[in-house]
Amino acid sequence: MQTKEWRIFVAIIMLALSLFGLFLLLDIQALQGQIEDKKTNEALAGRDYIVMIGEVDDHAYWNLVRDGAESYAKNHQMYVQYLGPENPNPEQQRELLRKAIDIKPDGIIVQSVTGSFIPLINQAMNEGIPVVTVDSDQPDSNRISYVGTDNYAMGVAMAEDVLANVDQIEAGIITGTATNHHHQLRVAGIKDTLTSDKSANIVSTAASNIKRINAREKTYQMLQRYPKINVLFGISALDVIGIVEAMEALNRDDIYVVGFDTLTENMQLLSDEKVATLVSQQPYQMGVKSMDVMRSIINGDNVEALIHTDSRLVKDVHHP
Repeated sequence: MQTKEWRIFVAIIMLALSLFGLFLLLDIQALQGQIEDKKTNEALAGRDYIVMIGEVDDHAYWNLVRDGAESYAKNHQMYVQYLGPENPNPEQQRELLRKAIDIKPDGIIVQSVTGSFIPLINQAMNEGIPVVTVDSDQPDSNRISYVGTDNYAMGVAMAEDVLANVDQIEAGIITGTATNHHHQLRVAGIKDTLTSDKSANIVSTAASNIKRINAREKTYQMLQRYPKINVLFGISALDVIGIVEAMEALNRDDIYVVGFDTLTENMQLLSDEKVATLVSQQPYQMGVKSMDVMRSIINGDNVEALIHTDSRLVKDVHHP
């Protein structure tokens, strides 16, 4: 009886795996068909066809990047298709990049979050498809140019702001991810600056997976475990909101909060003096500039390898 039940169990598992593989294949085929349809219907009318791959499909920050790219494309007789996974997932981003290469667009703009993107970037370049990275770079790849914030420098600026305003620092860091290159650079800038000062101590670091609810939960847990924390850094756009929600749940109004970005909700928190400092990036400008760089490449012009978009610290809502 046990042998028969075991065989039934194995058969069910094999069936489940087969169904999962089938659904994955259908999903990939649907994606490829979507890209092919866009290229046929939009790009063959004489416009350059660009695929832009972001961190997520629908996110306040990435919507601005997409809007900038689409605005530029409309004004310069180009077509850009924006793609991204439903939730942050480098593996799904790589699959989007792989399928984009198969379609052979006129150019690819991609947020390259980990070193695992390098072989695909190099493959695209080898096949004659120019690649520009945006928001997060892979300088060891063969990509032509990076457009985005100088993330390490802004991490340094955040830490210097804290050193100038807090005497004895017990800091916690809520980062979007532990693996994404641009988040790593921001954290490295903070750590390199704070660890060189004897008055500063980094108590704990946790990742939110760039989700507000995760930022709240991680902050809550961190403050429960380390109540001595008096400084919190928010490394990705929604971290600041989650940080403040956790502070409010614990009745903590004695913490100096610094974080990315100047989204509407974050600016309201700055106005309410629940956040001390925000990093202002220019996601719309990233979308516009990355398309401008790609257009120059397609036209045979030389472009710079590093193009840093505007970024600065904001402490006054009237001067964002």
